[in-house]
Amino acid sequence: MKKLLNIGIVLCSAAVAIIFCLLAGPQFIKLLAGPQTLQPEENFADAVGKYVTYEAAYPVASWTEEYYSGDSDRVRTTGYVIYDVDRDTFFCTVVPDEKDNGFSQLLRGMTLAAEIRAGRDMSPIAVSGSFEPAGPEQTSRAIAALEESTIVKQYNDFLDSDAYMKAYFEGDEYGSVLAGICAELLEGRRQTEWYLLEQGSIQNRARNEIWICILAAFLNLLIFVFSFIGLFRNKADETDKEPSGSGSAQERFLQEQRLVVNQWCRQHLRRGYRTALMSVVICLAIFAAIGVLVHAADRLLVFYIPLGLLLGEVIALIFWFSLKGQAKADKIIKRIEKQLQKELPDNYLRNEFIEEFVNTQQEWAFQELTKDGMQWGRVGKRFWSCFTHSGNVTVVDAARLQEIETETTSGTVYSGKVRIHYVSYAANFYYRSDAPGHKCDKSLIFNTKDGIGSLMTLARRRAGDHVRITSK
Repeated sequence: MKKLLNIGIVLCSAAVAIIFCLLAGPQFIKLLAGPQTLQPEENFADAVGKYVTYEAAYPVASWTEEYYSGDSDRVRTTGYVIYDVDRDTFFCTVVPDEKDNGFSQLLRGMTLAAEIRAGRDMSPIAVSGSFEPAGPEQTSRAIAALEESTIVKQYNDFLDSDAYMKAYFEGDEYGSVLAGICAELLEGRRQTEWYLLEQGSIQNRARNEIWICILAAFLNLLIFVFSFIGLFRNKADETDKEPSGSGSAQERFLQEQRLVVNQWCRQHLRRGYRTALMSVVICLAIFAAIGVLVHAADRLLVFYIPLGLLLGEVIALIFWFSLKGQAKADKIIKRIEKQLQKELPDNYLRNEFIEEFVNTQQEWAFQELTKDGMQWGRVGKRFWSCFTHSGNVTVVDAARLQEIETETTSGTVYSGKVRIHYVSYAANFYYRSDAPGHKCDKSLIFNTKDGIGSLMTLARRRAGDHVRITSK
């Protein structure tokens, strides 16, 4: 089952890495290489698909390209019609509102008198991206914005006034260029071929979309490599082999503990697999739903899905590695050895316990396995033991027992704002003592009735009438 799951992870991660590399790989290479300066001899058709920097000197019209979803007062992106003097043509550029870089101020400067322009910063604005043929909707917006241009309206209004024409359209180079443009437009000039230069976009991929896709592809490539290596690692496979009868009592004891610990580790990791996969699916579904709700179908595959997948996989990996660190059989066995030494510091007594444990039949064993933990042990003639998945060890010396008291505890705890009801079952062991009302010497806590029930059934069989059994 585990091998089939690994094969599934290998295939899925490879497919995801390939898809996102195809979606954003060429753009990412161009982004790393940096933008090239658009040369004067190059036309826009030659620059299609390239990552270039263009210095826009003559914005002549603008329009609101997009508002923030659900807020018609907040502008997200603005479109500008730019006139290119060298190529005697118009094109449009779309700029995010937070990265306007002075386009609105430069456009405002074009509408002012030459004398006022002389005192303003009219430096061209650099726009980095790739030229792409504008779609019909984009073209219509650009043409409509150009027809409604304030500059063209001013030129038309000032035609009968020599003073205004001189002040606005004859006093500097900007005015001369704008006068020529306006005259041609009023005479009926029309442009059929439009190009779009979107700030920070390479071949219709925004920079954040490129980075998200590449990060998702890189993470899935790492998952593919490590999962693929895991299929062929020559690592000893921990199987449920019964402990051999040979070897010392210490070796057989550790073999039996490893048998149960391996069972817990497999169950814990299976749960980890399920939780990790669920975190990926949930994050992916949430971000895909967000993309649909904000009507961003064009960005669904290149932004929302890879972002959801990336976050889900990061959460899954963090959770998986934390669980994997808890499910290492060697560490648990070493902890059991250490705890056993603390529980029975006397070497002779500890060896006696181990000898009895390995020679006690399986019919005297008990076990409790829940989704949160596991504990197991044996009820021997003298020593009753209990081990937990965290490596804790409790040993009860039955020869000194006077009373066993069972207790049921219930209550409510809060985890954040969630109220959780719990029930636990305890077996408290009291050694013979002359002190009245002394506290229990040993205690075992169970999460299920079956868990404590199996222990108490064996305890009654072993103790008989020699130990008093009460219920609190």
